[in-house]
Amino acid sequence: MLHARHFKIFYAVQATGNGHISRAIEIYPHLQKYGEVDIFLSGSNYDLKCELPVAYKSRGISLAYNQQNGSIDIKNTIHNIRFKQAWREARHLPIEKYDWVINDFESITSMACR
Repeated sequence: MLHARHFKIFYAVQATGNGHISRAIEIYPHLQKYGEVDIFLSGSNYDLKCELPVAYKSRGISLAYNQQNGSIDIKNTIHNIRFKQAWREARHLPIEKYDWVINDFESITSMACR
């Protein structure tokens, strides 16, 4: 029944690390069966080459990691967060144009949808 309508889908993906991007690469073709998918990639801390068609991109709110042991570096994480920029981006995301907003642990879209 869902296939009868062509949906506009906003798929927000957290780009801290590679796990969320890897998942998005697998999920994207399935979402395309339901309509037009616009990807929002939020974050700046990933190594994986992202070949998804990214419609919107943000520095986002990313975790910083300790280079020696891979643990979260809280000091650098807090230092790198730009709260005003994140709120501004949330206010300007055109989510009202979409039928579905799918969020994979991405903070700016969750603020925009509140």
